[in-house]
Amino acid sequence: MKKIRKPLKKSILRGCVLLIALLCLALGLLNWRSYSRMQYRSCEDLLTKVLGYAAAGIDTVDLAECVQSGQVSPACRALQSVLDDFRDGMGLQALYIVAPLGDAVTDGLRQVLAAGNPADDAIEAEPDRLGGDALAPETARKYREALASGQLSFFESAGAQGDSYTGLLPLRDGAGEVFAALCADLDTREIQGSIRAHSLGNLGVTLALGALGALLFLLWAGRDITRPIEQLESAASDLAEASKRHDDPDTLVLHAPELHSGNELEALSESVRLISGEMRESIRKMLRTQTELARLNTLAHKDGLTRVGNKVAYNNYAKDLQHKMDTQSPEYAIIMADCNHLKRINDTYGHEKGDSYLKDSCSLLCNIFHRSPVFRVGGDEFVIVLTGHDFENRQELLGRTADAMRQTQEKPNAQPWEQISIAIGVALYRPGEDKTVEDVYVRADQAMYAEKVRMNAVRV
Repeated sequence: MKKIRKPLKKSILRGCVLLIALLCLALGLLNWRSYSRMQYRSCEDLLTKVLGYAAAGIDTVDLAECVQSGQVSPACRALQSVLDDFRDGMGLQALYIVAPLGDAVTDGLRQVLAAGNPADDAIEAEPDRLGGDALAPETARKYREALASGQLSFFESAGAQGDSYTGLLPLRDGAGEVFAALCADLDTREIQGSIRAHSLGNLGVTLALGALGALLFLLWAGRDITRPIEQLESAASDLAEASKRHDDPDTLVLHAPELHSGNELEALSESVRLISGEMRESIRKMLRTQTELARLNTLAHKDGLTRVGNKVAYNNYAKDLQHKMDTQSPEYAIIMADCNHLKRINDTYGHEKGDSYLKDSCSLLCNIFHRSPVFRVGGDEFVIVLTGHDFENRQELLGRTADAMRQTQEKPNAQPWEQISIAIGVALYRPGEDKTVEDVYVRADQAMYAEKVRMNAVRV
């Protein structure tokens, strides 16, 4: 009995594991993206409200003068208290105002006002002066890009208090010019922590449901698919072993199991039991007619579908050709021709279309190589032996073959089985090197296979 390399039960198990893994990965990514988007939108909504409310209480004309002069006005001192209240009341990481150090986009920024007590402020302003240290260049670049847009912007930034998700609202002076920006920060650690917790929880639920679904599927498959198939396979293996040990047809009994799966496998098992008697009778008839069939087989030189010579005819022709090689040095070449895509046509459009494709392919070869014998030696393989005129003009004939195939492929509204594609390999007989016809045949077959690979039509 042939060893089963890929047991169906293991294949189903691997498939379930792979499916669960892919499902968890896909759902996890989708959920992570969706929840992340929702969390950041929620943060943006909060920052939009905070910045809107805070900006409504800012005297931008007074603040613009303070930024320009560096002096702290009473209104500016009052704004400090407003920022403190907003930051504490809304749970912000930071609430502050930044102003450009110059007019160019590449110029830096400085923090001119920030919410919080002096003890925990990163920048402490002098009592009568407005201003603070410049922001780091990489941080300042993000702020300047957002400030240059002239509208409410959101971005991630890094600061002294940690990574932040920042909302930036440009502030305009009395002339409508942007002179500073009101910024609010939320701690991204909290956002990312919420996203991770949600994603892990969702992944756990997905894994649990996937494992449960896989378990139920495996139980069902074992009862209704894999176990019945194993029983049928065992019965068939026993029959195969019996056929090796006995010549009596009465011993060739297929003991098909009685299945109760309620599906097609049960019907298959019943059908196998019913045909076992007919199989034995057929074997008896085959044994009685074996001699007659052998005689008829030697007489049958024509392929039933294409009406060209078959494998038997080719073998006889090769024997004659071998005799010539042994006694003289004939000029000849062997062409191996393999019809591409036959299996796809059979599987997709039916064997009737596949037969039509084979007959059309054979007709194309016969019409071009009409002086040479053509043999069908396999399901989709033909052998042509070129001698005389066809041997001398083989390049021209091969070119005509390529043109004829191209015409069928470029014909308007041509069906797939009407578009002929044949991989062709040619090998010339080399006196002194080739000892047998088989040597030439093998080289032609190798050339054909190389051409088939080139045409991206792998042999099936």
